[in-house]
Amino acid sequence: SFLIESAPHMVTQVPFIVPTYSGFRRGGAFLYAGMLAYRLLTRHTQRVITDPANRIPPDRAMSREEILGQGRVNASGLTGGRVLYEAQLKSSERMTFSVIKSAAQHGATAMNYVSADRYFYDAKTVAGVVVTDRITSKTGTIRSRLVINATGPWCDQLNGKDTLHRLNTGFARGAHIVTRALLGDCAVALPSAFRGDGVATRGNRHIFIIPWRNRSLIGTSYMEASTPADDLTPEAQEIDQLINTVNEAMPSARLSRNDVLQSFAGYYPLQSNSIKSGVYQGTGEYRLVDHHEIDGIGGLVTALGAKFTTGRRLAEMAAQLAEKKLKGASASQRYTTRGIKLPGGHITNMASFREDTAKKYQAHWSRETSMHLVDGYGTEIEDLAALCRRQPDLARPLSPAHDTIGAQIVWAARHEWVACLSDIVFRRTDLCLLGNPGEDVLKRCAELAGAEQGWGAERQAREIAAVRAELEQCTRALWANEDLN
Repeated sequence: SFLIESAPHMVTQVPFIVPTYSGFRRGGAFLYAGMLAYRLLTRHTQRVITDPANRIPPDRAMSREEILGQGRVNASGLTGGRVLYEAQLKSSERMTFSVIKSAAQHGATAMNYVSADRYFYDAKTVAGVVVTDRITSKTGTIRSRLVINATGPWCDQLNGKDTLHRLNTGFARGAHIVTRALLGDCAVALPSAFRGDGVATRGNRHIFIIPWRNRSLIGTSYMEASTPADDLTPEAQEIDQLINTVNEAMPSARLSRNDVLQSFAGYYPLQSNSIKSGVYQGTGEYRLVDHHEIDGIGGLVTALGAKFTTGRRLAEMAAQLAEKKLKGASASQRYTTRGIKLPGGHITNMASFREDTAKKYQAHWSRETSMHLVDGYGTEIEDLAALCRRQPDLARPLSPAHDTIGAQIVWAARHEWVACLSDIVFRRTDLCLLGNPGEDVLKRCAELAGAEQGWGAERQAREIAAVRAELEQCTRALWANEDLN
């Protein structure tokens, strides 16, 4: 709810259909009991959302006929289902960038392409971090009174160099694929071959098909991994796992590798004492560890989260712990970030803002482009409009197949801390999220960014080649062998 309120332009609502089948654990009564418990536990959480239209509607029952009318769900044993609504980030990359930008506006120093290599100490207290600039390969030190290790799956690798307490017993890779649209505006939860490890599980873990950018986003696969690797390219077996699960639950989908437009993967922590093969044991819970209390090492806190939903709360707890350790009894323990709007998020009525924005800038671009820009920039859309007033050609989409306009490329290169073209087309805009937009588009992006960054023709060619290689890496597993599904 705090994320929705802080950046209402970046969040939308998606109805999830959860089919119910004959049997107890997959039946309607069991699912209804779970939804009822969920409503009771979350009944006060939406009070902070000031725009009623942004509040998540309650779940409701669906008949067997309604479920079958929504798409290609397996009808064998189907008894009905429920539809529940969830918030969906339109761009996790833009949301992450907005959080970092907001922190910088409030006094933080943000550095990308800098790796934390190891700690250095004063006696038994961590006094700072040895770092490496990944672009220049130069090393240096950052001294601080307190270090918070928030390196995600790699937190134990950094701590392990000094035999500190391990937070995880293992890891699992989770992959997603983007395919042609399989359903309409609803998401659907399908049972997978992997069993859940929870107390109140419906039996199998679910895989979700979610409407995303007029395509379907399908995930998450499951594959155990002993340690996280830097290469997060999905493997063929992960992609096949998702394709096979969809085809088993929705035979009419007839999904194949040829339908996969893009793929990506990530790690989530395993904290079970006994890792069981083929059993989903990932946790969405966060961990906050004061190493002075556990290891007798001062000056170090590790914060490990697994998802956006709880990420803001974990950050708040980490900040409170840091303030307590640095200030002691004088720490305020105030929740100072709960009312902060992220950049572009100062919107009181989202529906009115969308309509007003479309009318205001109709001389610059189409309504579709306006909606696209509102999703990524909110009230900061005016910065892009100002660029277009000075250079009208920047208001045009880079290609008929994409909503991204030239002004986004220039703005990112000028103001959004980019070091390469990949930053722009993958992480500041969504230009390459659905695959290669074409050589002409990449060349135009390199020219626009190059004019801002001082890249000559040779550097622009290298940047385009790097983007092309990254795009090919995302789909290389599709053609790892000739045995297509």
